[in-house]
Amino acid sequence: MCLTQNPVGCSERLHVGRIIWLNHGRVLLGRPRKCVDREVSGTPTRSHERKVLLVSCPQAFAEQRRVHVAEMEIKMAITQDPQVSVVIPARNAAHTLARCLDAIIAQAFPSVEVVVVDDCSSDATSEIAARYPMALVRMPCHGGPSAARNRGAQAAHGALLFFVDADVAIAPGAIAKAVATMAARPDVGALIGSYDADPADTSIVSRFKNLAHHHFHQRSRSEATTFWGACGVIRRECFTAVGGFDESRFAIEDVELGYRLIEAGVRIALDPELQVKHLKRWTLRSMLVTDVTSRAFPWTLLWLERGRLPKDLNFSPAQRIASVVSVALALSIPLAIVKSQAWMIVAALVAIALWLNRDLYRLLCRKGGAELGVSGFFLQQLYYLYSWFALAAGLAYHLADRRRVLPVAFSRSPSSEQPLL
Repeated sequence: MCLTQNPVGCSERLHVGRIIWLNHGRVLLGRPRKCVDREVSGTPTRSHERKVLLVSCPQAFAEQRRVHVAEMEIKMAITQDPQVSVVIPARNAAHTLARCLDAIIAQAFPSVEVVVVDDCSSDATSEIAARYPMALVRMPCHGGPSAARNRGAQAAHGALLFFVDADVAIAPGAIAKAVATMAARPDVGALIGSYDADPADTSIVSRFKNLAHHHFHQRSRSEATTFWGACGVIRRECFTAVGGFDESRFAIEDVELGYRLIEAGVRIALDPELQVKHLKRWTLRSMLVTDVTSRAFPWTLLWLERGRLPKDLNFSPAQRIASVVSVALALSIPLAIVKSQAWMIVAALVAIALWLNRDLYRLLCRKGGAELGVSGFFLQQLYYLYSWFALAAGLAYHLADRRRVLPVAFSRSPSSEQPLL
């Protein structure tokens, strides 16, 4: 799938304000009639006022296809040759998408294009997106976040691709800041940010989950080793060179993309001032299920495939020690119930655990008082424990099926390539 060519190779570019339907390799595009070559007779689409039009786009995709274009109204001035394209994959995101799009519309950056990809939602995601002056890509079946982001990148035209999740609201000026950073640092091929310190949901679990993410991103090295799809900018040529997101992966696909970028010689920077507000509500159950099935378990498989783990974020040496301490703490408490002398060991382990993450617990106390601080301590220990469980499950799964071939779609051999930047 071509990600870099002008989809009309063609006399004109596709414009902001269109609607795109993907259907078994055929692309249905909505755009102004002035961009269409000629009219074709047929049954009107979507409304009796819209005619079915046809253009030829021989260079738009790997295989030459005919493109059916449905004429539609444009709600705002069309952005020609946008400097940056914001790509938002969305599946059943009706409860957060409007706030996400409102934050983007409020940006003061003029040369921006927005592409929303509806990954076969069963709610009002498409209807909400269609109210805004932007492109809407509708996928015919659920393809996952990787496929959605790739389709969005294909439909976009900006030299910079700004990937944003549908459950975040970017901070004012974030787009301008990201573009300025990438312009000032031509040696950087990708840029990631973090969640802010004021999540939309105020429950204990939601505040802990988002503040912990914020904390580790804020304290991490500026030279990142992974990509982050919730708020990540990447140069189009770098994205295309490594093959985009691996569509065989439905979890940590952004992390895996970051691995390939690093292997190809692309520098990834982390800007702590590039922030988004997380709109998702976390529960204890959703945190546990998501972290095990969509984070720790697939990350274990990726580690076994690639042979390495990141050395920053929550994989720093201090965090690895803290995870071991949590296991020792969990084992010592039952012992202390039987033998009272063991409570000294428990107290020592608690002190070590508090010291290793003292800045995180200070942040939790500052944002939510003693209640959030104490709850956050226990939730953090729980996080370490189920991460160890997922690690063991991943190792067992890997060893039980040695014949299994892990997905390597879009892989590149770094030894045979020159660095991209």
